[in-house]
Amino acid sequence: MLLAVNISVAQESGIDWPEFMSQHDLVWEEIPGQWNEGAFVGNGMVGMMIYANMDENRLDFHVGRQDVTDHRKAPNKKTSMATKGADLYDFSRLDIGRMTLHPAGKIRDIDVRQDLYNAEVRGVIVTDLGQITFRAFTPYEHMINVIEVHSTEEVNGSQADYMWRWMPGLPFSPRIYTRKDIGDYQLNPRPILKKVNGVEVCEQPLLAGGDYATAWLEKAENTTQSIMYVSVANEIPATNVSALVASNTVNIVAATDFNVLIDAHREWWHNYFQKSFLSIPDGRMESFYWIQLYKMAACSREDGPVLDLLGPFFKNTGWPGLWWNLNVQLTYWPFNATNHVDLAENFIALIDDNFDFMLAKKSGADLGDFAWALHNYWLIYSYRGDYDAIAEKWLPKALRVLEVYQTKMITNEQGQIELSAMGSPEYHGFKSFVNTNYNLSLVRWLLTTLIETSNRSNTNQELIGDWKELLDDLIPYPEDENGLMIGSEQPVDMSHRHYSHLLGLYPLFQLDPDQPEVKELVDKSVVHWHKIGDSKGLVGYSYTGAASLYAALGRGNDANSMLQQFLDGNIQSAMLLPNTFYMEGKGRNPVIETPLSAASAIVELVLQSWGGKIRVFPATPDDFQDAVFQDLRAEGGFLVSASRKNGQTEWVTIKSLSGNPCMLKVDDWENIEQTDEGETVTIRKIEDGQFEIDLKKGASICVSRAGNHVSPQIRVIPHPKEEINLYGVKEGESYDQVYEWEVPEFPNW
Repeated sequence: MLLAVNISVAQESGIDWPEFMSQHDLVWEEIPGQWNEGAFVGNGMVGMMIYANMDENRLDFHVGRQDVTDHRKAPNKKTSMATKGADLYDFSRLDIGRMTLHPAGKIRDIDVRQDLYNAEVRGVIVTDLGQITFRAFTPYEHMINVIEVHSTEEVNGSQADYMWRWMPGLPFSPRIYTRKDIGDYQLNPRPILKKVNGVEVCEQPLLAGGDYATAWLEKAENTTQSIMYVSVANEIPATNVSALVASNTVNIVAATDFNVLIDAHREWWHNYFQKSFLSIPDGRMESFYWIQLYKMAACSREDGPVLDLLGPFFKNTGWPGLWWNLNVQLTYWPFNATNHVDLAENFIALIDDNFDFMLAKKSGADLGDFAWALHNYWLIYSYRGDYDAIAEKWLPKALRVLEVYQTKMITNEQGQIELSAMGSPEYHGFKSFVNTNYNLSLVRWLLTTLIETSNRSNTNQELIGDWKELLDDLIPYPEDENGLMIGSEQPVDMSHRHYSHLLGLYPLFQLDPDQPEVKELVDKSVVHWHKIGDSKGLVGYSYTGAASLYAALGRGNDANSMLQQFLDGNIQSAMLLPNTFYMEGKGRNPVIETPLSAASAIVELVLQSWGGKIRVFPATPDDFQDAVFQDLRAEGGFLVSASRKNGQTEWVTIKSLSGNPCMLKVDDWENIEQTDEGETVTIRKIEDGQFEIDLKKGASICVSRAGNHVSPQIRVIPHPKEEINLYGVKEGESYDQVYEWEVPEFPNW
């Protein structure tokens, strides 16, 4: 059936952004007494975690900068991460230090609010001598942290002075604490305190040469009010340069009109948040989602380093860097569909700059980890709709990864291609298994995507036949009565946190759940994985991963159940913190990917775009009778908006950014019709609920169910009072212990 429609899309917006975002602010009813309870600000490179040390009667502004790492074994580079023979002792993240605020009086209470929309933390420190109010933020365009303070503290009617103090961090790999063995590790030199350009500076030299530096300046507004500027510069491998850069940054920003500085900062964040919109009936889940969007921009920027496990919020941890067997992949998922794909450019740069080294390093049993990372690389360009970049940049890399896989292929007696023993993270530690579903699914994805890309770009035509033959000969996915196995000789026979054997469903979609027999297989596979062994081996990302897997299967209620259990914090040995950060290692090791992957799973309840189809409300739970989203991004380069009301899809709008083929799937629609007049667009019905739309680059369309003409309106789903501002430490919920690694004394340092 062919329909010619005339449309021009205009969506009415009923969003009061400041009011809408304020309901998601983190609000502390108890004093944030440690990193695990802290408030945070950042600009993708530098940032602060803010919390009190009540024993020392102070408020800590713990400063971090993502690219401050050691560079042992690479003295002429900023980091030794991609250096042969280097490990996490050589390129570990380093603790820069903290700016501490010491009131004159004894701290009695601290009220804190993290304002998401304005990207600032405000608080009131109540002491026995009065109050100190503060506001902290990290301007997006400057590598600096800013803290505004106003005091009413008095003694006998006279002003009582608060005090600032810089406390340098220990510039050592925290692995020497977590592994309790310093071995032959050599400590970096002590910091040097000096003045540069009239500004206090803490310069930290490194054994390998070069230094990073922190500069600070307190600018008094009057006798009771001041502004503290704290900048961190990292010009490694250069020596005596970081101090100049940091001090110059402080002087430049301190000379800027404060209101101009704040206005520019807020404008950036307001524009950022308004690039997309999502409102759902579950207030807690909605808040969690928006806090993750804040966290994404606080932790990643286009011109910054790749986002590791910490972001700009340093904490002593056993994992002070980047991990490849799940962490970095999950970290970058939400940037795509939330329409913030520009912030993932640093991941593209990481792969481009280090491809040869990483492929050589990951060419053994863990090759799948790098192949999976290459899927993220492809996915970013797919969401951009940039198939030229996929052909020019991804395809040559994929060919080289496939070449390494081919060295691990063996032809059996039946003429099938098998894979030699390789890893399946992290089953039985790092043991290898024959024909792992993890690697078989990645090989199939590489081959099918190489064929698609080559056909689209009219390249490699002489290889396509070989790839198709290899696909045909590749051994089927090993399975048993419980579904997909780890490998040919290893069933899923214990509770296991990682879903590596299920990658063929999500995120690779080489197992197509639109096919009934495939859906039955992956359905029982997911259920078995999550329930075996009473789920004792699961952690947080096992629940966010299960939510995505169930969403891919269209099981919205089960996906919602997994997310609810994660948000409840019922995640075995792991911890979801009141500031939405996530911990493993007995509450001491931050791993940023898990909460971010929850944001991806939340989006997947309302929008998916795998398999060349824009799938609107594909896994919406029964509890979500109403839901609205605007300008979420779909693969192929589309911005999609839609509304669900009383359990039915009202309308859908699509804007094509790249002019790629557009296939819309809305399960509760049989036929569709235009809602606005404009340029003629051809719609062809493929089957009930599925429509091919001839949408040109830059064009938009709005459609609704046939016979149900509805004008698009973006509205906010209201929440009851008890579902707003749920994050931050609430009354009576402070932790009864401090989750920190014990740091030994270094008497000879």
